[in-house]
Amino acid sequence: MEITDVRIFKARRKGVVLAYANVILDGKFIIRGIALVETEKNRRFISMPSRRLRNGERSYRDVCHPLNSDVRAELTEKIFAAYDELIESEE
Repeated sequence: MEITDVRIFKARRKGVVLAYANVILDGKFIIRGIALVETEKNRRFISMPSRRLRNGERSYRDVCHPLNSDVRAELTEKIFAAYDELIESEE
């Protein structure tokens, strides 16, 4: 699997969500709505798109997600590299 394109869209509100990303895999499959999150302790991670479950509680399930930590690490690295590049170009 190759990440062929990453598009970043800055979040409109200030908070822990910095931006959202759309990722294209192998030029054939797109994942929309990956959230780029940064905590108060400067910990950065991605949050995969999710939907609310109908069980009456406020629980959510990822619509799609990496199957192992290596793929998640690669996605996180490429997405935040694209985000950092966007921020640098705006300065």
